[in-house]
Amino acid sequence: MQNKKLSVVIPTLQKKVELLVNLIKMLDKDDSVSEIILIDNSCKGFSSESSKLRVIVPKENLYVNPSWNLGVKEAKEDIVALLNDDISISNNFCTKVVNQMTPDMGCVGYSVDYIEETQGEMPIPEDTDIILEKTSTRCNSWGIAIFFYKTSYSPIPEELKIYCGDDWIFLQNKINNRDNYHICGQKIYHYGSLTSKTKSLNPIGKRDRKLYRKLTRKWWQFIFNFEPVFRGFKLTIFWMEWTFHYNKKH
Repeated sequence: MQNKKLSVVIPTLQKKVELLVNLIKMLDKDDSVSEIILIDNSCKGFSSESSKLRVIVPKENLYVNPSWNLGVKEAKEDIVALLNDDISISNNFCTKVVNQMTPDMGCVGYSVDYIEETQGEMPIPEDTDIILEKTSTRCNSWGIAIFFYKTSYSPIPEELKIYCGDDWIFLQNKINNRDNYHICGQKIYHYGSLTSKTKSLNPIGKRDRKLYRKLTRKWWQFIFNFEPVFRGFKLTIFWMEWTFHYNKKH
């Protein structure tokens, strides 16, 4: 069976260049990857021997969500992957995912059960089978690797800069009656929030979360709301929120 083709989009601030270089090398060897679009939010420029690489250097930091929108717009293939720049993937990882995808799917993101967080060595994960499991709720770190047909991507509101972009595209697929999925069976290494945990970005994150709630909730849901989350639920009473999980990994 001929492999499907996809475009890979990677926003980066080049916090860990060696991780980014290794990721591009792995993607370059994957036959299903026809292009790698690097959104260089460091504005420093980036060079690589990969013939698949296309670097876009904006005038200023676009942040993650606008970078995703731009990457999807620039992508030439019908299937797109949004990847973190701080992950280590197995051989032919993208091929194994896209060959199981169909156009009627929503978005496919990563299951937290197969993500190994580390701030040390980043080996290449052992090559194992991938399973795509339907899910009605998004787990933490789902957005480190998201795959979709362009028809399943709803552009993220430009006001949302860093957070809630994965929440937005997940929710829009649910609204449009498309099933979202978790990638299971294949371990992935994640260095862990090189950018999003930076203290200077905390005010942006707080604003993003507040704006996302405003964009996606009815007024009465701020007074009382009960909603399922991955392995748990969230309760809202008079603008106060509590989230309860059935186990630590969510």
